[in-house]
Amino acid sequence: MSKKLSRRFFLGGAGVAISLPMLDAMIPIGRRKAQAQGDDPTRLFYVYVPNGMIRTKITPSDTGAGYTMPSQLGGLEDVKGDFNILTGLSNHPGGGRYTYADGTVSNDGPGDHARDTGTFLTAARLKKTAGTDIRNGISVDQVAANHLRMFTPAIPSLVLATREGSYGGDSGYAPIYKSNISWANETTPMAKEASARAAFERLFAGFDPGETEEQRALRMARNQSVLDYCLDDITRLRGQLGAKDGVKLDGYLSGIRQLEIKLETEDSGVICDPGEAPPDNPGWLNLVDHMFEVVKLAFQCDRTRVATLMLEKPGNVYDFLSVDGNPVNSAHHQMTHLEAGNADVRRIEAINKWQLDQFGSIIRRFKGVDDGDGSLLDNSLVMFGGGLDGTGHANGDASLTPQASGPVHRHTNLPLFLAGRGRGAVRTGRHIRYTDNEPIADLYVSMLQAAGVPADSFGLEGTGPLSQLS
Repeated sequence: MSKKLSRRFFLGGAGVAISLPMLDAMIPIGRRKAQAQGDDPTRLFYVYVPNGMIRTKITPSDTGAGYTMPSQLGGLEDVKGDFNILTGLSNHPGGGRYTYADGTVSNDGPGDHARDTGTFLTAARLKKTAGTDIRNGISVDQVAANHLRMFTPAIPSLVLATREGSYGGDSGYAPIYKSNISWANETTPMAKEASARAAFERLFAGFDPGETEEQRALRMARNQSVLDYCLDDITRLRGQLGAKDGVKLDGYLSGIRQLEIKLETEDSGVICDPGEAPPDNPGWLNLVDHMFEVVKLAFQCDRTRVATLMLEKPGNVYDFLSVDGNPVNSAHHQMTHLEAGNADVRRIEAINKWQLDQFGSIIRRFKGVDDGDGSLLDNSLVMFGGGLDGTGHANGDASLTPQASGPVHRHTNLPLFLAGRGRGAVRTGRHIRYTDNEPIADLYVSMLQAAGVPADSFGLEGTGPLSQLS
């Protein structure tokens, strides 16, 4: 047909609007039609921890499915078969010095904490600036959200953090880099939500768990099919479509009606009952737990299929933890420079164990949800980790004496864990060691492909899916 419809085309009548599915008439000539998993979604969850991890007690000495669980991962023994330990992956664009494919060299010096956060999900090169002329790249979660939004148009992605506001600058880098992991494009970070209640209300606006039977009956009695309001527009649109789009439109409208019927006959009035919203000010530790629950509910109810969470900021203080009866009351970032030597090493190890225990909490939470053809964990991929190797010791060896000026952070051999099977895309329960300095960007390509997002490359270095995952 000669007429092309806008992707924003909708049917309207009497104040009612119906958005349309992707039709061939909406796709520019020559562009490959987007593919995604409509009724069988793979969800993607990226959880970031700053400052890296000390590797000596989280890295198994052996590989494969028979590895011995390291001491720091002791709290994950019961879910060992549900995740992979990935060692040897790198994010070279996050380093102080970077050589582009054309041989051009960028040497930006210090600022590893800004580059840790800013490039973690973009695998791009930051422009070193303390002003507003920032430059990064689109993050992998937003690549996925842009493709999958046709299936979850209300909430394309959740961008969460447990701390709001700015996390501060770093060695000539603007604070915006260290404060955001999710980026809509090279100049625009996604606004992060630091309230579990606000995130819940955004996801489930309009659901009232306290609605009485009388109130529900009255609401249902007032409901009419939205299709009745749009008959004239539907008739006109059919005349503009080819045969293939006409079949697709009829199927889509039939689906709307079937959904209306189901909503009218459901005893609960809703397909997925998320329960009550989290409290406003639960305290930080409880907030972490509520954030995990909100993401689980969002995936379970198919309100979104992509989420990111900044588990903490670099300068967080973990005074709820203790070592030898003494609270860990120094800032995490400060301790990573090991000014107190082995005492700081032991404090960081306590922090790392707590972080990995949170990873276990996510795994168990997702594993406990029936997703029809497996658990929610079976049908998701959860990446947990950070963009620095730890305290900057060579090979993560905490026994080495720190440099007088503090260790140098590296963006190689990143602490990374991948849970879930992505509907069969990933084989779990293994320690996989990469020895050829593979980029983390290839892991992102694999995750995108598992979610049905067409992607052959990502960032500056991602050239294809990561080996050994399936």
